[in-house]
Amino acid sequence: MKGSLAMDPHRLGQTLVAEGLITDEQLEMAFHEGKGNGLTLLQGLVKLKFIEELPLVNFLAHQFGLETIDLSHTTPNGQAGQLVPAEIAKRFRLVPLQGDRQTLKLAVENPGDVDQQELKRAVRLPANATLELLVAPISQISEALNALYPAETPIAGPKQPEVTETLDPASLIEQMSSNVEVASTDLEAEEYSVEAANEAPVKRICNYIIHEAVKRGASDIHLNPTAKGLVVRYRIDGTLQITPSPPPALRRSIIARYKVMANMDITERRKPQDGRIKIKVHEKTIDLRVSVIPQMDGENVVMRILDQSSLQLDLKKLGFEEEELRIYHEAISSPYGLILHTGPTGSGKTTTLYSALNALYDPKRSFVTLEDPVEYEMPGITQVQMDSEVGLDFATALRSALRQDPNIMMVGEIRDMETAKIAIQAALTGHLLFSTLHTNDAPSTIARLIDIGIEPGYVGTAVWLIVAQRLMKRICLHCRTPYIPTEDDLKKLEVTAKELNDGTFFKSTGCPRCDMTGYKGRLGIYEMLRNTPEIQELIYNRADTSTIRNAAEAQGMRSLRNLALEKWRTGQTTVQEVQRVTMEND
Repeated sequence: MKGSLAMDPHRLGQTLVAEGLITDEQLEMAFHEGKGNGLTLLQGLVKLKFIEELPLVNFLAHQFGLETIDLSHTTPNGQAGQLVPAEIAKRFRLVPLQGDRQTLKLAVENPGDVDQQELKRAVRLPANATLELLVAPISQISEALNALYPAETPIAGPKQPEVTETLDPASLIEQMSSNVEVASTDLEAEEYSVEAANEAPVKRICNYIIHEAVKRGASDIHLNPTAKGLVVRYRIDGTLQITPSPPPALRRSIIARYKVMANMDITERRKPQDGRIKIKVHEKTIDLRVSVIPQMDGENVVMRILDQSSLQLDLKKLGFEEEELRIYHEAISSPYGLILHTGPTGSGKTTTLYSALNALYDPKRSFVTLEDPVEYEMPGITQVQMDSEVGLDFATALRSALRQDPNIMMVGEIRDMETAKIAIQAALTGHLLFSTLHTNDAPSTIARLIDIGIEPGYVGTAVWLIVAQRLMKRICLHCRTPYIPTEDDLKKLEVTAKELNDGTFFKSTGCPRCDMTGYKGRLGIYEMLRNTPEIQELIYNRADTSTIRNAAEAQGMRSLRNLALEKWRTGQTTVQEVQRVTMEND
């Protein structure tokens, strides 16, 4: 059984609909019922009587490969219950049945709500402990919890880090400063220990920094030590924004706190380190991928925020234009072939790939992904993380994964000739394979594959679709105002007023909702190069990139520049964003 069976409620709901157990309307009503009454999706479905408990239990057991249990004939084990505090049992909705610190048998309401590694940490079980899960009806879980943990039992035990406070920055800085006695201005004299990292003011600051980042929709947190203190920045919609700085005297203690949370060696300050933090922010479990690297004034920390609940897996909402979305759906519906996504780091390739896998997901087919690293867990899909220390690279993993009888595969990146050759071979032997490359646009990807060492004949036969993509900032809907493009705007973008086709144009002034930036959120643009017979012939003949581009555009391919102009023309972004994306592509 996998170390984690956690499943996003939306995916679980979609699977219930696909199996014909509920309708789309019932799913929406259950979500609404849950939000209004603090219930889970499954509790909402049962409360509204959209599904009976027995069919639901059988469905969950089949979906997660588990057995069921009837708790009406089972007495909860008090000794096993001592291993799991009441707070943890009620949060995960599980009943300890029997076992010890090495093997623990549990009845659960919804295996999709149980992250086994998180649960082990919460109850302080060894990492190699075995958890045996059985699925029980919701009503029986409630009765058993009440029997095992009476209301008067005090809630105790280890608790997952949680951030619940909301303070404005000025108030926070004032409170932080009042709680800190600065005995010396010599930053090198600061205490650098686990004890200092775990002091209350330091914990409070570190939790607040994460809370604000999640609240503001940041993708990354940057902590940059300087000679004068610590600079904290959030990357929001692709741009770094500076936030109020903590007291300089706590600079190293804050860094040490994050290293402790990420299970790093805080005494090691000469080498880079990587780790992960899992923290709960207002009922949402957030993963942070932490990177620490030494620099002149201390250790620089960057934390990538991985919020499963905010992951947008609906292709329709990523920014595809109608025609491009039709082409993409047509390509990914093929039973085999290679689909490549290209673009620089931060262009949304991973999100698009996850969305494609989500759209294709079917428990009757086998899915395997090879990632470096695995950013989001997708239940029902085998996800393999690369590990250079044991020699597990993309080429090695891909060769092994092909022996796992997959139908659909995703390879995080094609970096070398060996990986490219195996991917091409997989696409030619009945597998649908997704991957990425770093190229500027779709047509140049063909030249890149040939440069790597792939014969044009194989490229022309295996590659079905090449998608070049970029992310553009979306104009803030709350502070945008209509305007007529100026001559200067037209000159910058090298377009005429006639080409704009009576579009609707906006500019933004900035407001509190967008942090005075004028932008809120991002949307993708997707350049689609289909491998038609004409394009295939050009590949076979080693035609240059410009010839392939001209032929593709003659067949309807829209360039990144034209797609960016369309977003501007339809009032979704600004002239500055069109210019930025166009210049990057050029």
